[in-house]
Formats: sequence, C-alpha cells, structure tokens
Amino acid sequence: MIKSLRPITLLAAVFALFLLNGCLNDDNKIPPNCYDHILNNGEQLVDCGGANCPACDHCIDGIWQPELGETCVDCGGECGPCPQCANCIQDADEAGIDCGGSACGPCSDLCNDGILNGTETQVDCGGAYCDACPTCTDGLMNGTEIGIDCGGTNCPPCSTDGNCTNGMIDGNEFWTDCGGSTCTACDTICNFSANSVANVGVAGTATFAIASGNITITCSTLQGGTMAFTMKQPIGGWQNGSVLTIDPTSVPNSAVVYTNSAGVAHSTAFTGSTITVTVVKYASSPTPGGIRFNFSGTLKNNGGTSVVNIANGLVMTPLQ
Repeated sequence: MIKSLRPITLLAAVFALFLLNGCLNDDNKIPPNCYDHILNNGEQLVDCGGANCPACDHCIDGIWQPELGETCVDCGGECGPCPQCANCIQDADEAGIDCGGSACGPCSDLCNDGILNGTETQVDCGGAYCDACPTCTDGLMNGTEIGIDCGGTNCPPCSTDGNCTNGMIDGNEFWTDCGGSTCTACDTICNFSANSVANVGVAGTATFAIASGNITITCSTLQGGTMAFTMKQPIGGWQNGSVLTIDPTSVPNSAVVYTNSAGVAHSTAFTGSTITVTVVKYASSPTPGGIRFNFSGTLKNNGGTSVVNIANGLVMTPLQ
C-alpha cells in the first residue's frame, strides 16, 4: 500500500508544479492595494482614502473642511495660506467673493461651483451674475418643487385633484400632467452641458433599471456622447431631496461616466472627479415608478489630462 504524502512533500510538489507552469498571469496577480500607485480598491485619491486605505491629506482632496482648520477649499490652517482669488472672502479690488477686479476671473464663472461666493445670495444663485434663487411664489417650478410653487422641501404640498391638463403635479402623477395611474407616461429626459456644450438625450436610447434599490441608467446624446449612472441606494432609501456625492471613494458601488464623441471616458473613478446628484422626485409606484434628478460636477479622464465640467444635468426616467 502506498502511504499518504507527508505535508512537506505535498508542498514541495505544489511548488514544483508552479515553477513548471511559468510566471504569474492576470488571474493570480496580487489584488489591488494601497501601495501600487494606481487609483483602485475604492480609494479617494491614489493609494489613500476609501474604506481600505489610510486617509488622504485633507489639504489636497478638493473638499472644504472647516472642521480641520481650512478657511477655504484645501487652504488655511495647516494647509497654508489661501491665494487671493480662492480664499472665500472678498478682498483687494474684487467685485465679489473671489471674483472680478484686476486679479480674479469673472463672477459668472462661480455660479456652478457649489460654494457661496461671487455676489450670490445662496449657493450658486442670486446676486448680480447667477440665476435668481427659487421661491414658492415666483410662478415657476424650480428649486426642489414638484409642481409650480408647491411641494419639495420648502413649499406647501401640491393639490391632489388628479387633473392631467392643469400644468401642475397632482393626484398620483409622477411629473407635471404625466405618469401615475391616469395620465400618459412621462417623457424620458437625459440632458446636460459638457464644457458649456449642450447635450440632449436621443429619444428611445435610454436604459434604466432598479435592483435591490440600486439604480442604473445609461443614455446617448445627439452630440455623440453617452452618460452612465450607477447609484447605490442611500441609507435612508430614495427620497425627494436625497443628495449623493459620487467621487472616487464611491467606486464600485456608485459611479458616473461620461464618454465623449471621441470615445474618451471621463469618470468619477478618476482622481479629482466628483458629481453631485440631487433627487427631485422618486416614486416606486404606480408601476413602473420613476426618478427625476439634477446633477453637476467635474469629471476627468484616466491620468487627469482631460477635464469635463458638467452642468445643468437633468435625468427623468421610468424605472422597471
């Protein structure tokens, strides 16, 4: 009878087999880690941040963190002094906070940066250069409203008479005079500007799905680009007014990818990219339900050699 191989003999046999089979291949390389100089592993920046790696230096992460001593984005306190045109105060001969005068750029350039600056009265609205801030009495459907001057986080509830022709959201309509159990289906919308070039979704090309609460949406535009969203359900569930900040730390659970007409992908997976998604309305019923959200931010390609500023983004789709 042949005796069983001793453990050390078996180990030697395995090692010999490895040598005979050659070098490592793509299936048995060391997995992504925090020391490979590559943005992966859910990192916020290369080799730092996220759930697995050491925290990134807060002075280079593109986030204003006053609790860490910053007096503006990535400056002040231990980060060093802020430059005049990025110190979040109006000084020298500036016409507004960090704009105008002999040294800084136009105040109108600050209307989509997510910071209260320029001459704004609220973040990115009001003042001499930005759009007026929404109110509940201006006769427009703006802000977080879900009807004209009604609904959302600030205005009184919309009426519920179910009229599909009154220019308001009522009954169980998903949006103005569409969706729900009695009105016609709402149009699918996928519009945004990329570096100030308007992109309009191609009718019938959008795909949308929800699984375990997570939403995926893709759409093509008449300008030859595509936009894709993967969004993990917030902890509190999808609600009107939910805000998602999608950046390299969100990968792989949430990501936004814009591919231009030349086929170059710009993604929140790459360093320095961030997209803010604000849910205007979400409904799980009547089936199939739907979502409407605004989005804006900055996307970069792999390596950071190409930057796309996304503004005025609007998506509205049913969800199946």
